[in-house]
Amino acid sequence: MKSICFIIPYFGKLPSNFPIWLNSCKWNKTINWIIYTDDRTNYKFPENVKVKYCRFSDLVKKIQEHYDFKINIDSYWKICLFRPAFGEIFKDDLQEFDYWGHCDMDLIWGDIRKFITDDILLKYDKIGFQGHSTIYKNSSKINSIYKTEVPNIPTYRQIFSGEINKYCFDENGMEEIFKFLGIEYYNKTNFAHLSKYDYSFYLKYLPKEDDYKNRRQLFIWEKGILKRFFIDKKHELNYDEFMYLHFFCRPIKYKAKNINNNAKYIIYPDIVDDFDGEINTKIINTKGKCSRVKYYATSLYYNRKKITIKKIYENMVRMIKWRTRRK
Repeated sequence: MKSICFIIPYFGKLPSNFPIWLNSCKWNKTINWIIYTDDRTNYKFPENVKVKYCRFSDLVKKIQEHYDFKINIDSYWKICLFRPAFGEIFKDDLQEFDYWGHCDMDLIWGDIRKFITDDILLKYDKIGFQGHSTIYKNSSKINSIYKTEVPNIPTYRQIFSGEINKYCFDENGMEEIFKFLGIEYYNKTNFAHLSKYDYSFYLKYLPKEDDYKNRRQLFIWEKGILKRFFIDKKHELNYDEFMYLHFFCRPIKYKAKNINNNAKYIIYPDIVDDFDGEINTKIINTKGKCSRVKYYATSLYYNRKKITIKKIYENMVRMIKWRTRRK
């Protein structure tokens, strides 16, 4: 079995869903995570999740040592711009692994190995196309591929130096580089990615013919398995399975307290809670939809410290475009 390790730098207080996230990591016993953080809260880390405590300034210094130009990391989130370079930056941590990756924490993992098999790993040097989870082959060629310059596309120097800020280098940048080099990568949607502009759960990047599943849906996580339950075209209960559910900036309330081996969670707009029952169509009809007014009011409060007139306008434009594309 090919070995995989995710690298996650995270500074400041770890998110409120962190215990649930850790629990979902624990069930993926053959996958590893290494977290760089300055949050020394006493969490119960499973054996496959290692934590390395350090200061933000120390990590910035570590990254700077790899470049002969001045890098710009003046806030925590800018470390994400360096994700494609993690194979080089964290080379010492990754020596024993065949593949490395980067991922977000605002998600809950299902059974990763069910979706990323050794056959897929052997065929592709890059697995995934979204910043919330991408895996690369751990080789000198692939670890340095981010340095490839593509005509009319921002370079890693422009991104890392801060000359260009608004560009998703870990997503768009790496996609352009692999296309430019003619290297095929794995880009199937094996994850559930929630739209942050829809007041109820709506999954993006899935086939249009499956859009009916988005009308009313909820998720159940149990013993490392993540299932989406929905009412099919025959008005019967049905489900499919995903590698992970990405909450994507939604104002989720994490009510679940059980992080033991018998944990079972129900996930619906916009709540993660403990659950000990069985799913039926009545529960989906009741919990599978959210009030539009309630969602947008909660979302405004949740993002109140980030809200500006400019951002409200930009988000309104994005929401209109998103709904137009769906029609």
